[in-house]
Formats: sequence, structure tokens, C-alpha cells
Amino acid sequence: MNAYPGRHTENPKRICGDAKGGASSKARALEPLETADRAGERGALPFAEQFALWAMRLWVAGQRGQSVEHALEGAFRRLHQPQARRRLELFMLSLAHGAIRPIRLWPPCAGPVSDDEARLLDLLRYSQAGEKFTPALLCRSFLRPRASAVAGVLGADFADCLARAGLRLPVTGEPQDV
Repeated sequence: MNAYPGRHTENPKRICGDAKGGASSKARALEPLETADRAGERGALPFAEQFALWAMRLWVAGQRGQSVEHALEGAFRRLHQPQARRRLELFMLSLAHGAIRPIRLWPPCAGPVSDDEARLLDLLRYSQAGEKFTPALLCRSFLRPRASAVAGVLGADFADCLARAGLRLPVTGEPQDV
């Protein structure tokens, strides 16, 4: 069952990481992509998922040269989980270094949720549910096998920080607070 109705699945035109941009390989693996206007898709997610998605997207924007450290630190401080920023960073670095293709992450305020973003949210969701093997398997389409296992562990650490802050990402079929 699709947990993200109306999810954007088209292959959008890339706007970052071209030869002229000089982006690092880390930033290229997690490059933001141009999106069509599909307002409401991200907004339909529960707050915990919106926050996790925003944090991952914002981290990528920071790798592209935008000043985002203060926003991320402030957000995690308000959740009383300042260590979550480091957990997010380790998780995202594992994705960047283990990618076998560019991972589709939209800009921070974009409306649609890409298939890759949905998988990353699922990884966090299943990690919070206590699954040990499912999270690592979810990212095999864009990560090397060993990197997928590492991302599963580091994603679980980040998901645990979110859970301790009261941000629960329920497994599909569980009631969700919007």
C-alpha cells in the first residue's frame, strides 16, 4: 500500500551537481532535484515525518553550500535532542558515501515526496518499530549492500533520537496523528 498518495515519481530534470557547479561527490550523491509543483503531498504527512524529511533535505542543502547549521541545531535543541544533529549527519554521510546512484532528495520546502525520500522515511519508521533487517533492505536500490547495512544502523540511531523527542513515525496501518 502506498503510504504517500500522489507521490511524485516522474524523473525530474537535475539542477545541481553538473560539471560547471563543481559539487563534491558527497553532495552529488544526495543532489536536490527540480520538482513540479505538487503542493500538499508533503503537507499530508504527519508532523514527525515532515520534520524528519525537512531535516534530511536541509542537511543536503547545507552540503550544497547553504547556511543551515543554525537552523538544524536550533530545531534539535528545541526537541531537547541536540545529539540528533550529529546522528542525522552520520546517517546522511553513510548515504552519500554508499550511494550507487544519485539519491533523489528535493529542496527543503518542496511539496512532493520522492520514492527515495519515502524509502528513507520507511527506514526510520521500521527502525522505530524495532525491525532489525527491514531498514537495511529498504535502501538497496540506491546503496551498496554494506553501505545499506551501515545506513540501517545509523538511521536507527537517528530514528531513536526522534522517538525520544516524541516524534514517532508509525508503520503503515497504525493510527497517525496529523
